[in-house]
Amino acid sequence: MYLDCVIVEDQLMFLQMLSRMLQGIPRLRVVGTAQTEADGLAACEKHQPDLLVLDLALPDGHGINVAHRLARLKPSAKTIILSGEASTFLCPASLDRHIHAVLDKTQAFDDLAQEFKELLPRRAGRASSVTDRNPRQKLSVREHEIFLLIGSGLLSKEIADKLGLSTHTIQAHRKNIAEKLGTTGPELGQLAVKHYHETLGQA
Repeated sequence: MYLDCVIVEDQLMFLQMLSRMLQGIPRLRVVGTAQTEADGLAACEKHQPDLLVLDLALPDGHGINVAHRLARLKPSAKTIILSGEASTFLCPASLDRHIHAVLDKTQAFDDLAQEFKELLPRRAGRASSVTDRNPRQKLSVREHEIFLLIGSGLLSKEIADKLGLSTHTIQAHRKNIAEKLGTTGPELGQLAVKHYHETLGQA
């Protein structure tokens, strides 16, 4: 099963680099690219992708309009915002469950690739067994790292600063972790603390 992706990015060189990087990730295929809001809307209409990689500042408008359109066309689709405006971006409530991560363009490509790869197991239907209670086996490498940091007592902003990510990205990860572990916000914190101390004991 493949994850179909559309990229909307106004800088041609960056768009080409990003497209080549994503094409190299197994089970992910770029089915469309665009450099404007109008072309991004058209690409989402045509391909209805599973994943939208989106710049916010576009020459003819704002990328968030493309995200809204895809959310209406395909409610299960996810959006990764990749923008120079990442640090100041405020997610509209209507898109909260659609945006997987908010990343800064200056991040290393290896870090970006990891964020994209974390979507693949969940989107490709590789669901964890409900009888498996080991968080390490249920979570991706990045999610487990964040889970341990939650257990150590750090807040989302502190985790974001430590990992060089945006606070919204950490919050999105917390939501995904909670869904994978079948728990809620307060219970997630308790489970994280327990797992953190168990991990320390095994070290």
